[in-house]
This record gives sequence, structure tokens and C-alpha cells, in this order.
Amino acid sequence: MGSPITFERLLSGARDFAHLAMGAHAEGQTEVFLLDAGVSVERLAKAALVRVHPTLLAEVKGNDDMLLHFAGALLTPPQRFHTIGAAAAIARLRKIGILPRSDELDGLIELRNGVAHLGASSADDYLAPFVETICKLLDHTGQDRGEFWGSWSEAIQVTLDDRFDRVQKAVYLRMDQARFRMETRFGKLPEGTVESVARTIGETGLVIIDRSPTGVLFRTLSSCPACGTEAATLFLKAPNPTLLYEMELTAEELHCGLCGLRLAGTQEIEVAGLSTTMSCKVEDLREVINDGPIGSVTEDPDLGRARRPVEDSW
Repeated sequence: MGSPITFERLLSGARDFAHLAMGAHAEGQTEVFLLDAGVSVERLAKAALVRVHPTLLAEVKGNDDMLLHFAGALLTPPQRFHTIGAAAAIARLRKIGILPRSDELDGLIELRNGVAHLGASSADDYLAPFVETICKLLDHTGQDRGEFWGSWSEAIQVTLDDRFDRVQKAVYLRMDQARFRMETRFGKLPEGTVESVARTIGETGLVIIDRSPTGVLFRTLSSCPACGTEAATLFLKAPNPTLLYEMELTAEELHCGLCGLRLAGTQEIEVAGLSTTMSCKVEDLREVINDGPIGSVTEDPDLGRARRPVEDSW
């Protein structure tokens, strides 16, 4: 009777947990990501050891039934399987030159095993070592990265690409994760659902929402650079204290109500491919919802709604 612990089964399990880990990372579930990423690394590390020789999965202490089974001396597998853990598997791969030393990878395994406390760690701290380790093991065992990662291949490539700086990697990864969330939430719903929801939550026009000593904050509807729907709120700022007839606003943030993409700061908005400035005129303003000293509410006959008049200067 052959052993149920095979390279193919370990590889398949590693793939399943890797996809779960990437999905958890996209949803911001740090502890779930760490658990699934650690299991994926363990499964693939054991698969790599099996390729060398199955006996490398056997513990060197306690009952020797597993060692005898892996060596072929016992054809019937033991009722209970006891193989080495993730840390031991990684240590053996390092000894035979398949994996390099990595404090980040060790930290991931410790968190996964509950040896270390999560503390101030985040999923982003361990995404790169997780991806790099998996890809090294895939290459060593002759497996196709694209087939293993599937729909996550683009995000993986961004994570590994040295041509991108830290901000670019963060933005590109967030956009890919936003597309994943979009597909998860709306992929199986009837055609036209996305457009209907976008019309419901999207608010057209330029709106003043706040005024502070540092400037005036506006919001307007924007196309989302991740999911492509007109459901993103773009926040823009103009310096205080003067509001002229024609202004140039600077993009500050973007939040998409459908895919959940969030961009913070002009640099991230530029990396996402959006313009960081917007020219507008006073007549472009649809509404002022700030309760500050902007002026009294009057009726706008063109809009058919109450609005605050925009004065020539503040």
C-alpha cells in the first residue's frame, strides 16, 4: 500500500492554502493570512523534501513507524501520521541548500505556530517572504508559477518585481486585491447589478465638505482605477482662504464604494493612473454641506435643492 503523503497531494494543499492566504490578505485579515500562508509554506516545503526522499519527512525521535514506512520497510502506513513541522522542514531545506536563511520567514512560521505574538505585525510585513519562499520552492521542484498562483499571478509578479518602489508595489497590489473583492462580491450576480449599484451609491457633482485653516476639502465622483466603475469618491483640496472664480484642486484621497479600493495621498493617486489635479469653476459646485461660516443656505433654482452660496472670497 502506497503512502498517502505524496508530492502531488502536498503541492495541491500548498496551492489551496496559498490562495486562501492571498484572499485573506486582500480582505485585511492578518491572522487568517498568517495561518494560511504558514500552512502553504509547510506543505510546499514538505513536498520539496519528498522529492529528495520521503524519509526526510520523518521525525528522528519517538516512534519510528513513519521512518520505516517512508523507507519502504513497512508497506502499510501507520494509523496516525507524525511528520516534522514547518520549522524542521525549512531547516532541512536550508541544510541541503534549497532555501536561504530568512528572519522574516522564520517570523511567519513562529506566528503561524503561535510561538510569537502578533503585536505590531501586519500582513504586509510577511507577504514578500511568503511569496518569495513559495516561488523558490516552485522553481526548485519544476512547477509552473502561473498554474500554481492562478488569478493571483499578477499580484505575485508585482510583489516580486524590483522595478517597482514601495509605494508602487503597495498601490498595484491593492488594485489587484480590489479586483479580487469585486469578482468575489459581484461575479455571480445577474448582469447589470454592478451598474445599478454604482448608480445608487454614486453622487455626481463637486461638493464642498469641509473647511479648515489648511484648506477647503471637496469631493466628487470618479472612475475607480481598479474596478472601472463610476462609484469612487475622489477627495480634493484647495488652499485657504481664497476661493477664486477658477481653481485648481489637488487630489488627496480616493475611496471606491464597490471594490473597496483606498488610495491615500497624491503619490498613490498618481501611481494608480489618475490625474492629481483638477480645474474647476465656482459654477461647478453642486452643494456645500459644511456647517462652517461659508454663508447662509439659499435655494438654487437650477438644482432644485437647498445649497449654500459660494462667496467670491473667504
